Amino acid sequence: MTIIARFSDEFDNTADLIRSIVLACSLAPAFAALAVGLRFYTARAILRGLHKDDWLILAALVMSIGHAISTIIHTKHGLGLHVWEVQNKKETYRMYSLISIFPVAIFNNMSIMFTKSSILVFYLRFSMNKRFDYTIYAVLSIVIGYCLTGAFAFLYACRPINKFWDFWIPGSCISPNPWYGTLVALNVLTDAILLLLPIWLLKPLKSGAVQKAAIAAVMGTGGFVLGVSIYRLYLTIHYFDDIDFLHRFGVNYLWLVIEVNVAIICACLPCLRALAARAMPGVFSINLNAKPRGLDTIAVTNASTHTQECFQGTVNKPEPSPTMWIESRASSVFFDIEYGPGCGHETNNVWRPSSRQQ
Repeated sequence: MTIIARFSDEFDNTADLIRSIVLACSLAPAFAALAVGLRFYTARAILRGLHKDDWLILAALVMSIGHAISTIIHTKHGLGLHVWEVQNKKETYRMYSLISIFPVAIFNNMSIMFTKSSILVFYLRFSMNKRFDYTIYAVLSIVIGYCLTGAFAFLYACRPINKFWDFWIPGSCISPNPWYGTLVALNVLTDAILLLLPIWLLKPLKSGAVQKAAIAAVMGTGGFVLGVSIYRLYLTIHYFDDIDFLHRFGVNYLWLVIEVNVAIICACLPCLRALAARAMPGVFSINLNAKPRGLDTIAVTNASTHTQECFQGTVNKPEPSPTMWIESRASSVFFDIEYGPGCGHETNNVWRPSSRQQ
């Protein structure tokens, strides 16, 4: 913790901190926009299909850009300043609170909600059983719940509502420290769950250890996001009662901008394997000419034996088995298999993306 504290103290200079915030708000959304653009290009030009998770990540990017712009505006109204540098304290605190509770909080929480929802909906396309579905829906409910709670805190945090920014008027407010700390803790918890869920997906895959490790490495890029979330939780708890909150929250907001946009980038990476395969076919081998393209071997129940026999080198058992292989655009994330002899694409038993709920 001493190392973390020293790291946060590197931004003790107000000018350096504000400069870093503005730089992060300028660059981070640009990289996130590039990742989303490549994802849409891959979906439309290579994989020929968009899904709900693609549109959700686009919504997350829009919210992230709004969050970055409002955070830059925030630096013009107190964010990053030391308490002794504030001249008109009443007006500065009022504007700081107004910007915090409206554009910053709403854009930030909505971006996080859309990003995590996109990842969870993406995972649903690899659904193996009802337990996995229920787990996804439970996590999705938690994400939506705490994000909406944080985004619209102004509706319930104070009575009357305007006491949140006009703090000198009569009224009452909930204690902000436990409230904000709980939201950040839930953010850390859901980040950890999102990082672990791919293990559930990888277990039934009919692939080698090396390939599974490569898949896990791509999925594991979210570990950086988890690390930033934990760091922000530490800052939140460590500086609960710090009178110099304008400056301390500047450090928190800096890392929040980075976290939000890196999360968007991480959510896009698994969808870019087909693009990487086209650019570097020798490194990312994938059959881009197969129609339909990209086949997963994730087992689910209740399928025909004929479907199994159509995948050469994947299912060798001649006897009936309650297994079926899902065809999905997202399968290019993982690995490819080929149709066996005598099995055309017209096979009615193959579950095509158009027959799944999109």
